[in-house]
Amino acid sequence: MRQLKIIVSVLALCLCTTTQAQNSVMQVDTTIVPGVEYLLRNVSSGLFITRSGTLVTDPIQADSWRFLSDESPTMIHSNRIFLFMANGGVTGWRVNLTGEAKTQEIIKSNDTQGAFKFRCKYMLDTRYLNVQADSTLGFARTQDTTSDWQLVRAPEQNAHLYRLLTVETKSGSTQFTIGYQSVDVQGNPVELSGFIVLPTSGKGGMCTADHILFSTHYTMAKNAQVPSMADPYDALTFTFSSNKPVMIEPDYMGYGISFGHPHPYIEPNIMARNCVDMLLATHQLLREMCGFDVSQGNIPTYGIGYSQGGSTILAVQKYIETSENISDSLRQVIKYTRTCAAAGPYNPLATYSQYLYQDDISTVCAVPLLISGMIDAFPEIFDTIRAEDYFSEAFNQADILGLMRSGNYNTDEIDLLIKSACGAKKVSLMLCEEAQDVNSDLSQKLMKALGQCNLTRDWVPQAEIRFYHNTRDDVVPYLNTISAYNAFSNNGVSNVTLHTSTIASGHIPAAIEFMARMILGNYK
Repeated sequence: MRQLKIIVSVLALCLCTTTQAQNSVMQVDTTIVPGVEYLLRNVSSGLFITRSGTLVTDPIQADSWRFLSDESPTMIHSNRIFLFMANGGVTGWRVNLTGEAKTQEIIKSNDTQGAFKFRCKYMLDTRYLNVQADSTLGFARTQDTTSDWQLVRAPEQNAHLYRLLTVETKSGSTQFTIGYQSVDVQGNPVELSGFIVLPTSGKGGMCTADHILFSTHYTMAKNAQVPSMADPYDALTFTFSSNKPVMIEPDYMGYGISFGHPHPYIEPNIMARNCVDMLLATHQLLREMCGFDVSQGNIPTYGIGYSQGGSTILAVQKYIETSENISDSLRQVIKYTRTCAAAGPYNPLATYSQYLYQDDISTVCAVPLLISGMIDAFPEIFDTIRAEDYFSEAFNQADILGLMRSGNYNTDEIDLLIKSACGAKKVSLMLCEEAQDVNSDLSQKLMKALGQCNLTRDWVPQAEIRFYHNTRDDVVPYLNTISAYNAFSNNGVSNVTLHTSTIASGHIPAAIEFMARMILGNYK
């Protein structure tokens, strides 16, 4: 799936020698609005095409279609039916309507302004989808107005929460990347992206899952690593587990298609809202594309997350259970059942204080991520203060924050850049003197913002929580999990457990142990 765009471009240059239509870059005058449903109207006859391949005169009886809205929207679908042309050799030309994701070559019409044509090449034969004199679909060898099609807005528009970016159907699973609607820190509309994979009966068949697994990823600084753009590490839970779920993984604001937008690192409220909006968009996608209606069955949702993902998935649970944006009826549909959170900074203020005390930490880029994340999340606290104001001259001269914001470096590479600029991976060498003084105005503003991100206060969890942490974690202090567990236990929460591990040594090895537990189904 990740190479789909490259494959599209290459195949467009080749002469088709297979029995299926090959795709090229779409060249249409008509502006395609992402998420909007259209009717496919033949210019010459005025007839509309349906999902069964028949033609009707009444637009009310016609099926509505949406385009796969990527840079080259060559897939067109109506719910879970994809339309494309093919030549099966012996069976000849046909319109293929299938649940398997297929690409269709779409070209600009030279006969009718604003119209387009469906074209397919089979060996030396080229055909265009048209409407014949008997009002049935046919295939013309030459271009004329009978093969011109227009997009007409569907009479009834549904509120679509998502748009498809890519679809890949395999034997036993289907993968989607989507853009979906959410809000930013100021409450303004923003489109975010994420990855969805689900088990199916056969290739492009019905969804066979009996639960939803919501996975929030660990800290990723490199944009190319996020779930919608690369095979997610957490997706191993789907790949190797025998209990296949619908698995959802958001990119987070500032990554994927929202790259360049500020990323409110570790701020729980907006991060949770962004993630839950993807869950709701996925519910709609499952209903429309997969015939899987979460509201009609007993479909529980489980959450897992490691490191940044650990705090994010706990914030997701809090949001679902306490937010006024989630009605009681919607909570029943979501049926959030259990959180498995590992090594998360549930108390960012305590985490940052530990960094100041400890000084030498293995993943030192966590400090600038925390500081810049707080400034992006709480502009009203910091006013005119910039993230650069917290750092040393050597750090700023090397433009570390600029390199981080470029999205071209992963966390290991950023750590090496910091070490090269400052002489060692030490917090004291990164921060300016005022930032190291906890009583300074600079530090007090940061402490205030961090304090507002504590997930252990003002909340009595309803769903079960399973905390995991390694006592020898060298990135996220173990005290995070101990304080979270104690805070909930002291509030009378009985369904919270703590699983302490001493097997692995360090934050990264412990992640592998945690994912192994999840693959074996511990989340469920």
